[in-house]
Amino acid sequence: MNWKKIWKYILVMLTVGFVLLWYFSERKIKRIYGDLTEEVVTDKFLLDAHPVLIKNISVLSQDGKRFVPHQSVLVKEGLIVSIDSIIDHSQDAKIIDGADKFLIPGLIDSHVHLLKSPNDLLLYIANGVTEIREMMGDEVHLQWRQEIEQGKRIGPDMYIASPRIGSFGKVEGWFMNWTQGFESVKNEKEAKLLVAEMAEKGYDGIKIYSQLNADGYKSINALAPKSNLDVIGHIPFSVDLEDFLMSNQEEVAHLEELMKPILWENGGFDGIKNQTDANDFLAAVNKKTRELAPRLAEKDIAITTTLWLMESFVKQKFNIDQILSEVELTYVNPGLSEWDENIPGLGWLPTVNRYRILDVETFTPSQLERIKIFWNAYAEACRITLRNLNENGVRILAGTDANVPCAVPGFSLHSELVSLREAGMSPAEVLHSVTSAPGEWLGKNTGVLKKGAKANLVILDKDPLMDIVNTRSINSVMVNGRFYEKSVLNDMLNAVKNNNEASRTVDITKYTKE
Repeated sequence: MNWKKIWKYILVMLTVGFVLLWYFSERKIKRIYGDLTEEVVTDKFLLDAHPVLIKNISVLSQDGKRFVPHQSVLVKEGLIVSIDSIIDHSQDAKIIDGADKFLIPGLIDSHVHLLKSPNDLLLYIANGVTEIREMMGDEVHLQWRQEIEQGKRIGPDMYIASPRIGSFGKVEGWFMNWTQGFESVKNEKEAKLLVAEMAEKGYDGIKIYSQLNADGYKSINALAPKSNLDVIGHIPFSVDLEDFLMSNQEEVAHLEELMKPILWENGGFDGIKNQTDANDFLAAVNKKTRELAPRLAEKDIAITTTLWLMESFVKQKFNIDQILSEVELTYVNPGLSEWDENIPGLGWLPTVNRYRILDVETFTPSQLERIKIFWNAYAEACRITLRNLNENGVRILAGTDANVPCAVPGFSLHSELVSLREAGMSPAEVLHSVTSAPGEWLGKNTGVLKKGAKANLVILDKDPLMDIVNTRSINSVMVNGRFYEKSVLNDMLNAVKNNNEASRTVDITKYTKE
């Protein structure tokens, strides 16, 4: 028996098997992150940029508290040239009748995840979202941003944070990088290399994640500002609130990050056995966030909201069919919504939803009630935190965590604004959180209507200061010098919907609104 030949065949078969396994695993990962859904052909949306004169429209004042009626707004080369009541013509300008309509700055979603689907960029434009902060960056996002800036692709302006930064061992770190894009930092040496790499590639900030250790966190905070990189994201489990307040972190990515330490102090899930425990926890949140808020305001640490998502957790656990019917599921990339039952992650549908209660029949009624009490308290703690921050002048940035189930890109920002209003912010404060507040934080000449500002604009049919839900009444959008009428925005939505349907493998008819 020729053992040498046999072992050679075995080695070849193992190599072929490994290559096939790798190929199909890569395909699966690409699909669930949206990379295999057919990209919309956007050539017809690459409109020529022309001067635009919007006549006789009500314009949101610079302080965002009122609309100034009967104004004319002239836009040239993507900038607001003038706003006044006397302009009646401009050579070569496209004339827009703004009678009975309302002009606001383009909306800014301060927390999104594009993943691998460029079709989402159209969803943002169609929903009046003219700028986004991508909080789980990838090199493909840097490429998309460059193409948008060069006029080769349709999409919002983009701030791009680095991939998520945690602390992992070598094997775990390799796996987390391959499957979820994580980067690992455990000490100053690794932090120095990572910060230099992220700066060279063109990222705007370093995205801190919960698993980052204390040494990594301290090192990144010391090094990132020297490379003009913002430190943003989560408050790591390894860091207490005092260490966080002494750091260079400029933004916290969720309201829940501020109340989680209080939750752990109260025993976490195990500490909330009934409504009395929940009330005690909420009282602690109220007390401690009131104490924390002035310090956040003093350091000008911005807080991104993602409140609607926090409020959705209890529905996703107990009424997943209902919430899937309420959101615009047809526009969600099918690779993402369908996911894969063997891979935990960002799936949306009932069999793969990350927030659902598994094997609900194994729980007693009292256990289910306790789960409901906990997650209702979790959402209320976020609302309490928001109110205390807002009352103390902390910079609030509206954000959605879009593409985390069940936050639909573009659409979810309007739901977030309603949640902020219902939590106690005034319509003017809500508009501030989605326009001028993030514009100021970004350090860009955007988010406000004034001479010389970038003309990222949304024309609404209804007054959002009367009812914040009116941000949905989009008549037209202007971004990067291009003016998109409602019919074109609808064409964008239909194109994404049609491509999604062509890639869909699970019937979602029961969840659709049509």
